[in-house]
Formats: sequence, structure tokens, C-alpha cells
Amino acid sequence: MSNIRVGGQAFGDGVLMRTKKYWALVREDGSSEFGSVTSWLDHHPRWNVFFIRSVVSFIEMVKFGFQTYRKNPAAANRRLLLWVGIYIAITLPLSMVVRAYVGSSLLVNALSQFFYLTIALWTISKGMTGRIWTYHGAEHKAVNAFEQDKDLNDAAQIQSCSRIHPRCGTNLVFIIMVLTSLYFPSPESNVNLVFSGVYSIFALTMSLELFRQLMRWPKFILTKIMLFGGQTLQKFVTTKEPDDGQVMVAAKALQLVLALESMDSNREAQVTTGAAN
Repeated sequence: MSNIRVGGQAFGDGVLMRTKKYWALVREDGSSEFGSVTSWLDHHPRWNVFFIRSVVSFIEMVKFGFQTYRKNPAAANRRLLLWVGIYIAITLPLSMVVRAYVGSSLLVNALSQFFYLTIALWTISKGMTGRIWTYHGAEHKAVNAFEQDKDLNDAAQIQSCSRIHPRCGTNLVFIIMVLTSLYFPSPESNVNLVFSGVYSIFALTMSLELFRQLMRWPKFILTKIMLFGGQTLQKFVTTKEPDDGQVMVAAKALQLVLALESMDSNREAQVTTGAAN
């Protein structure tokens, strides 16, 4: 099962683990949920090509994110929506102020991306409580433990693993931020405004494709250089050291999704054997 690639998603009170086929969510109160995952590309493999696959993957990623966060208690979702509103209320006028007082278009974009990211992280921390960062660290430790063949029932072994992971979405966000910042013209006309939107889609797509390729060669020096910014952000901002209870919540979510994968593999083996007979 070590060839299975696992990703995760942290909540303020638990961890969701996901493989290509399944997801499992475990909360600190002991409750759990699980389900299957499918991609439009699985049913339309001819469209699994450059650009199209990234657009589809991004849409599915956003859709899955909304579906999973809807599993939060109603009060938690209201709190998150409130802080998303605060984020919009802050960033829109801030963007106008930056453009009014900064002359360089490149500097405007760089400062805007910096402020957007900083305020977004602050909003997430407030909207989902700061515990999301410790659960994010627990998620990474559990995945690293699995990939290093450590005992997922032993908190000490899991705690010995790094809370930094190369496949973390923080790395992707950092790459998107850098590429988006390279847009030079300031949107002072409708033409530039349209071009800005087109470039944003291009930057997002290229970031996803670049990240996809970097994950194929995680130990290459170029990959390490490209991921340095995101991993630094993980180290100091988006992950914190979890306690033993939190890493065991993450481990239980991981074990649950692996059990679903195992059941699926056994079922496929039985079907294959039956067909052979």
C-alpha cells in the first residue's frame, strides 16, 4: 500500500485524508465520515492533457473543498463566512490604495499578492481558529510517517516525522503568488482589465502544471529551490507542532482511508479471480 499517494486537509477540529479514490474525515470528538472520490478525467481520459487537466483539477479541488467544509458545524461555517466577508472588505480597498500610491506595476502586483496572502492566512486563522495550523502539522506528520513505513498506531513515531511536506497546498499557493505577481500592466483600462483576468487564469494553470512536474522529481535540486518559499511558509506560518492527540486523529483518518483502499483492492482481486475461473 506504500505506493498509494495520500493528501490531506486540516480542519479546526480534525483532519481529512484523501487518496485518488476515497476520503476519510476524523474529528477530535471521535466521530468520522468517509466517501468515494471520482474525477471527470477518469471518465474522459482523452482530455487528460496539458492545460485542460489543470483547469478541471482546479475546479474539482475547489468543489471538493466546499463540499468538505460544509461538513463543519453550522456555527463554525457562519464564523468562517463572517471572516471571508471581512477579508473581502479589507482587500478590495487595500488594493485600490496600493495602486493609487505605488507607481511600479510590478511592485503593485508583488505588494498586492503579499497582502492578499497575509490577510488570507489571518482570515483562516480567525475563521477556523488557530488550531487548524496544528492539525495541519498533524496531517503532514501522519502522511510522512506513512511514506516512511512507520507505525501509525505509535504517536511517538509519528511525532518524530517532519511537519513539512512537499505536496502541501502551501507550496502551490506560493508558486501561484509568484507567477501572478509577474503581470506587469496595471489594469487602468478595460483592455488591461480583461488581459489581467486572462493572465490570472494562465498563471494558475501554469502553476498547477509546474507543481505537477515538480512532484514527479521531489529530490531534484531545482524542485527544492522552487519549493523553498512554500516550505518556509509551512515552517513558520501554516503548520505548528501538534500534540499527541492531534497526530492520532490524523493517523486514524489516514488508516481509515487506507482501509477503504485495501477493501477496494481485495474486491478487484476477487472479481479478477472470478473472471479467470
